[in-house]
Amino acid sequence: MRLAVTRRLALASLLAALALPGIAAAQDYPTRPVRMIVSFAPGGGADIMARLLAVPLARELGQQVVVENRTGAGGAIGSEACARATPDGYTICMGSTATHSILPHLTNLPWDPIRDFTAIINLAFQPNVVAVNPRVPVQTIQEFVDWAKRNRGTVYGTSGIGTSNHLAGAYLSNKFDLGMEHVAYRGGNLAQQDAIAGQIPVVLDQITAMVPHFRAGTLRPIAIAGSPRRSALLPDVPTIQEAVLPDFRVESYQAVFGPTGIPAPIVRRLNDAIRNAVNNSDVRQRFIEMGSDPVLNQPEEFAAYLRETTPMYQELVRASGARPN
Repeated sequence: MRLAVTRRLALASLLAALALPGIAAAQDYPTRPVRMIVSFAPGGGADIMARLLAVPLARELGQQVVVENRTGAGGAIGSEACARATPDGYTICMGSTATHSILPHLTNLPWDPIRDFTAIINLAFQPNVVAVNPRVPVQTIQEFVDWAKRNRGTVYGTSGIGTSNHLAGAYLSNKFDLGMEHVAYRGGNLAQQDAIAGQIPVVLDQITAMVPHFRAGTLRPIAIAGSPRRSALLPDVPTIQEAVLPDFRVESYQAVFGPTGIPAPIVRRLNDAIRNAVNNSDVRQRFIEMGSDPVLNQPEEFAAYLRETTPMYQELVRASGARPN
């Protein structure tokens, strides 16, 4: 009996000793500036969110947070720089549906979005909107589905191939056998302009870019896509989930990742600091004003979400026939 107790105590001491480095690292972390990589150009949604977050996050961490834009290859270059960084919490990155849920199934990459990254926190969903030219005789997404069935081959425009909006349109088309045709523009504003002019009947794009057109009456919103909840900017417009497709999960998120292998106490420290940075400043309201829907979940919840939705995005990319531009 005494020998068994001694062995248990020795094992407990060993496990405690193994845990000490991670605990000590979290207690000391950070002792120098933290780098936040943004895989897209300055001025875009990811860059704006990163720079809004950086100031209050620096206050929470007690160290400067430096935003670094590493652009190219649809976000693949900046994402790879993050994946290959030392997993000590001093390099993190902004990731999105585009970089971590769609791009890996669109082209061959030297990194894996699950294996090579630590999911730290989902900052927010960014709602997109299904909108039609006012001359299209529909007021709701259900009426649009019925209309598109009668007008098989209806064209919809988005900001590009392999975007969350492209896949949302493909998902809608496949589920209701609409046979819709996708037109990829070099920017959502160009797709919106053609929809306003009547060159295409429907456009899917980010909410904040389209709100001015809704207010002017030049486009009509019929459904929220990209978020599981209605948007504060369009509270009377239902989501696709509540209107026609309860299992719809093509969601547009902006999130913070790090390289795989970051010690769990440091991941927890970052998660807590980010949530406090958003909630204890004007950043939450700024996100909402941008049209975003704050999430701020736990690392385990976000990692589970990514694992659960990976097969869906893989199948959507395959079914859509999307290929890189």
